[in-house]
Parts: sequence; C-alpha cells; structure tokens
Amino acid sequence: MATSALAEEQESFGLDASAAPTDNPILSWSTTLLPVLVALAVRLFFLLFMKTYRSDRIDDICISGETTNIAASIVRGHGFSSPFNDVYTGPTSWLAPAYPYFVALVFRFFGILTRASVIFIFIVQSVFSALTVIPIFGIARRTVGARAGLLAAWTWALFPWFSKWSVTWVWDTSLSALLLALLFWHALRLPEAPNRKSWIGFGALSGVALLVNPALATFLPVSLGWSCFELHRRGRKWVKPALTSLLVCLIVISPWLVRNRAVFGHWVFLRSNFGFEFALGNYHASLGRGWGGSHPSGNQKEFRKYWQMGEFEYVRERQAQAIQFVREYPSEFLSLTVKRVAYFWDGSAMDYLKPVSWYWIPSSFAIVSLLLLPALLVARRRNLHAWQMFFGTLLLYPLPYYLTFSQVRYRHAVEPLILLLIAYAAAEVAGKFAGSFNSLRQMALGHPVTRQPEA
Repeated sequence: MATSALAEEQESFGLDASAAPTDNPILSWSTTLLPVLVALAVRLFFLLFMKTYRSDRIDDICISGETTNIAASIVRGHGFSSPFNDVYTGPTSWLAPAYPYFVALVFRFFGILTRASVIFIFIVQSVFSALTVIPIFGIARRTVGARAGLLAAWTWALFPWFSKWSVTWVWDTSLSALLLALLFWHALRLPEAPNRKSWIGFGALSGVALLVNPALATFLPVSLGWSCFELHRRGRKWVKPALTSLLVCLIVISPWLVRNRAVFGHWVFLRSNFGFEFALGNYHASLGRGWGGSHPSGNQKEFRKYWQMGEFEYVRERQAQAIQFVREYPSEFLSLTVKRVAYFWDGSAMDYLKPVSWYWIPSSFAIVSLLLLPALLVARRRNLHAWQMFFGTLLLYPLPYYLTFSQVRYRHAVEPLILLLIAYAAAEVAGKFAGSFNSLRQMALGHPVTRQPEA
C-alpha cells in the first residue's frame, strides 16, 4: 500500500511511477549478496592470480605515494607529515586524514610497505569495491528499477575496468565510489524522512566522506538542493533539515580543521594542496595534463623548496604563479579548461602516464563516456525519478579536475551512477524493442494490437 501511495504521489509530481521505491523480491538481500560475493572474487582473482600487488608490473599503479608516505610517518612517530618521502618535512595537510590513518594502522600490524601490508590493503579495497553493489541496488530500487539495477550491479561486479583501482592503487579511490553511492542512496530517502534523524545521518556520512575525499563536497549542494526542492514541492519545511545536515557535517570535520589551524597558523579546509594542483596544470605552454616534472615527489629542487618554505607558503607561492598565468593568458587558460573537460571523459590521460594493462579493457573508458550521453537524454525524456540529482552530480563532481588536471581514476567515484543511467537506458530501449516485436508477432498471428499510451 505504501509503495502504491508513493507511486501515485510521484505521478502527481510528474515523475516516472515505475521508479518508485519497491520491495520487489528481485532486489532482495539474497539477490544482492551474490553479485557482492562475485565482485569480491573477481577483484581477488586479479590481485592474487594477476599479482597486481607487485610494483614491478607494467601498469598504471601506485603502491608507494603520498598516502603511504604519510602513513609511514605516522607509524614512525612523526605524526601526519612528510608526504613525499621518508625525510621529515613537518606537518602536512596534503591529503585528507582518513585514508592515511587507515593505511598507517595496516602498516603498524603488517610492516611499512611489506608485501603482506600491500596485499591486505588491496583486499580491504576490494571489499569496498564489492560492497558498492549494495548502494547500486538501493539507488536502483528508488530510481531506475529492478532490471536496470541488476544490469548495473552485475556489470560493476564482473567487468574488469571497475575492479582496477581497488587492486592497483593504494588510495581512497574505491572507498570514494562506495561513499558517494551511499550518499546518493541516502539522499533519495531524505524527502520521505519522518524526522530529522535521517538528515543527521546524512550530515554525519557526508562529514566522513569529506575526511576521506574532499572532492565529494561537490555532492552536498546537489543532494541537499534536490532534497529541499522535493520537500518544498510537497509543502513541507526544508530549511531546518538542510541546516541540520550541514551543521552535523561541519561538526564531524571540525577536529581536522582545528588541527590544521593549530599546526599551520592558518585555516586550511581539509586539504592544503589545491593551489599547487591548480599550478601543476596551468602555466604558459602547458598541455593541461599536470606536469609531474615540477612535483616535489620527483623534483629535488621543488622538494627542497617545499621543505625550506613549509607547506602552506609553498602552496601559496605556486598558487600565486598559477593565478598570474590566468591573468596574463586568460584565453589560454580557457582553452586548457575546455581540453581538460574532454580529458576527463575521453580516457586520453592513459596515454600520458604509464600504460594500462590490456586485461582491464582500457578502451571501455571512452565507450562508457559515449554511452552516457544518450543515457542522460533517455533519463530526462522519461522523467526518471531524481534525474536532477544524477545530472547535478555528473556536472559538479568533475569541476575541480576541469580546473587543475585529470587522471582516469578520478571518474571512478561517479561510475556507479554512470552505470545505473546506462543500464536504465538499455532497459528502456530493450523494452521498446520487446514491445514492437510483440506487436508485430500479434499482427502476424492476426490478433488485434492494443496500443499503450505514451509515458
């Protein structure tokens, strides 16, 4: 009865009633568990049989980097510091705190960058990636429907590309995808929340997500904007619930903000390095790719400069250089930004870094982006429930990378949403073809054909 009522309510708002929440057994927990286990098995296959934990493979990998350097510094008793190597360079906020602390915990038990520690981290990341199936089903239940949800979940579980980052990069990439999918799923329930507990929970989860990956902050205005608009259309109060979520989120991240203020003497929002990343992709005659030759991790001159100046002043100087470039060459900056929009979606960044191993099927990256375009059109034309939140997320999430530079792994956080939209479009097209085939069959058999009204 509740599902029927909600379907009627959605139709009254001009929404696709088929997208209403449902307790359809096709999306039951027993059905969900199997693709989760299969997804985990696929990732462990790559890890253990393709030996993706080995750092001497030819592939786009990152086993030793800023995350592991900071984690090693924590284990050695130097605190959250030294992002570029084992030389102590003072406190850092180069990365958000959650993931380096997780890696440090692993290092404390298994050793710093030992084979055992790397394999254990990749196993945990594989669990994160496999568990993403659950919010994929949850989002499908409230938006694209059961058929599309099954298609998206099984594609996520089985297709190699979506396994790659969990077993090749010691980074927050897989956890970020899981957290964004969970946030999206939670946001879909906010307009129906009977009290503010759901809004408090959303704020807390958002705070945790920001402590893992601050780039996920772009989802906050999209999700709260959509949820508040839904409440407004239903004649319900929306200001206090939204402020409650924002306040709880701020409370969750505030200890890290206070820590940054204490160690740097300035307010730093979660990560300190945006100005540096902006400079890495923006300078005269730049390709807009982010030139690693001027990075302190690979350039000794830049490293010494970072060490001597301190992180805050170093980033501020590099940011000033980039802003000066924008002022002197505005048209070049605009041209680079347009190129980076294409780079984010076309997968060409793979040609700029280490080659990606064939078994990940890297050519699929551009194909998925291409399929997204008609999928967005179908979602809009069919008035898919929460299509605004899908569109807004895909519009805002890449913005920091359009301004700085892009790598192919950056898209991974929104790939569960992309798969859901593509699966929805595929299910709709398949349904159209099936309907046309049945009509032709009935005509061939001499049966009258009853036309269904257009949705």
